[in-house]
Amino acid sequence: MEKTNNKTNFLKLFVRNRAAVIGLTLLIIIILLALLAPLIFPENPFKIVGKPLLEPFGEYVLGTDRLGRDVAAGVVHGARTSILIASIATLLSVILGTSIGSLSGYYGGQVDNLLMRFTEFFQTIPSFVFAIVLVAILQPSIQSIVIAITVVSWPPVARLVRG
Repeated sequence: MEKTNNKTNFLKLFVRNRAAVIGLTLLIIIILLALLAPLIFPENPFKIVGKPLLEPFGEYVLGTDRLGRDVAAGVVHGARTSILIASIATLLSVILGTSIGSLSGYYGGQVDNLLMRFTEFFQTIPSFVFAIVLVAILQPSIQSIVIAITVVSWPPVARLVRG
């Protein structure tokens, strides 16, 4: 009974929050577009399909770029890569942050002190700059982007888990 009541309360609060509903709706639309990209735009997004710099809402929804490629096809196909990178980096950040935070909280004492100082060290470095430097050092690739996002994203998770 308690779980059902909590779910009902959560749903009522969520539906009342207009920004949350709009955000969830947009997220679902973006994910659906990314998943359905091969069906919506079956052509290669890098294929030249028209004249360069065509205006939006004509033959092509978002127009064409300087090379004559369909901008909408590029955006929708690019969303697939972005969602993949974000999902993997988030999962790895949660795993790393949870591991460090759990170890710190469980062992306490010097282990806790050492791990939390290590965490604070990463929090003192500007995340965006650090991520760019990491990608530059590791050579730009999807893997290096995932690593960079993971490295700059785990500290808040560790502090939250440690409590």
